Amino acid sequence: MELQCMLGWLPWCSLQSGGSGMATVLFASIQWGPFQQFLTQTRRPKSSGEISLDLFPRVEIGVGKQFLVGVGSLCHQRRITPPLNILCHIPKFISEYNLRISYPRIFIRCCTSCSEFGLMEIDEVSTSSTNAAEIPSVPVRRGRSKAIYQFTQQNLPACKPVLTPTWVITIFFAVGTIFIPIGLFSLQVSQSVLEIVDRYDAECVPPSFKSNKLAYIKDNSIPKNCSRYLKVNKDMKAPIYIYYQLDNYYQNHRRYVKSRSDKQLLYGLKYNDTSTCSPEDANNGLPIVPCGLIAWSLFNDTYSFFRGTDALKVNRKNIAWESDRNHKFGKHVYPFNFQNGSLIGGANLDPTIPLSDQEDLIVWMRTAALPSFRKLYGRIEEDLHADDILEVKLLNNYNTYSFGGRKKLVLSTSSWLGGHNNFIGIAYISIGSFFIFIALVFMLLHVKNPRPYGDTTNLSWNWKGISS
Repeated sequence: MELQCMLGWLPWCSLQSGGSGMATVLFASIQWGPFQQFLTQTRRPKSSGEISLDLFPRVEIGVGKQFLVGVGSLCHQRRITPPLNILCHIPKFISEYNLRISYPRIFIRCCTSCSEFGLMEIDEVSTSSTNAAEIPSVPVRRGRSKAIYQFTQQNLPACKPVLTPTWVITIFFAVGTIFIPIGLFSLQVSQSVLEIVDRYDAECVPPSFKSNKLAYIKDNSIPKNCSRYLKVNKDMKAPIYIYYQLDNYYQNHRRYVKSRSDKQLLYGLKYNDTSTCSPEDANNGLPIVPCGLIAWSLFNDTYSFFRGTDALKVNRKNIAWESDRNHKFGKHVYPFNFQNGSLIGGANLDPTIPLSDQEDLIVWMRTAALPSFRKLYGRIEEDLHADDILEVKLLNNYNTYSFGGRKKLVLSTSSWLGGHNNFIGIAYISIGSFFIFIALVFMLLHVKNPRPYGDTTNLSWNWKGISS
């Protein structure tokens, strides 16, 4: 019985039988150049209408244009079921391995008995006298091309360590001993940052308005001046950063975050679509620049610092991100019709200064993710000494009383890790301690109940025999 299989770029593969029987050929793998992949065994359970085969097929395409084909022959009395129809995917394999075959005809001699199986050598690959073309030689891959080929075929060398109990315990101990010193060092650096924190929202309310703070903050006829005194406990090296901290203030509220127009901040009145800024998109029929609730609620408390009779200069330049100043706020965009409504939300803006230079607005427009946050107000660029008394004259203008918010003034130094934040150090120490604890538990279990390596009785399919 002869089979004729058409290979090429067609999406199908036809079989032609020269006898009365029917045969199916299964190409399981191709060896070509550095790539080699073998399908060692294919087994299907015996059942009604099905057959079981042990196949070790292989196709080797060499320069000499010879094929070594392992063929499993099925008698015509048997029923052919998937996955033997994989034969029709041979053109896909040829495409993936860059084999250039233009419609050659390959003649394969098959055995006629289901019990026979072997490797047959085909003496030649004959092509049609009119349509076939010879198989060109495949270029040898070198250098970068070979590395890419091995990577895409998942043929690169890899390390597959055997995780024995000794290795696992050692790794856990190593990670723990590395993480704990890093955490202690980070914690020490964080503790070296000096901070002075003063909450003033409750203290700056006159005694007559202690029971009605909301009436106090809404009454513009009542002066909002307040003086606070801060003591410096340790020397603080310049620069000393000034922050205002707000608690229970949800800048991450969905409607609040969406109430802005980034294109208007960059292009000004040239951009007319301010529908996302509602309800602060227009006033008296005129657009508002900058529009939206975020800009409308701009923080408007102010601070002045004195040491004795000397005023400390506060530098409020370069407090915003440079990328925000240069790329998100227009250099020729000026405030227009801002805070002119009946309800004033926060600070006003100088209409003669472009938005790119109003850095307090830029800092405020970068909304916080958590309800407690700090925003940079400015910097004191001279040292403060221990036991210095600072007088802070502030204007308590911002309304946090209507929603139970809190306001704090923070003076802080910095380190190479940033400001005062113990989270990184505590996280490293906690993870390192946990790893060491797990290593100790594993070690005790290993010492108490050691398991010999290579013990086949621990395999899952042997558990039934052990239990019985």
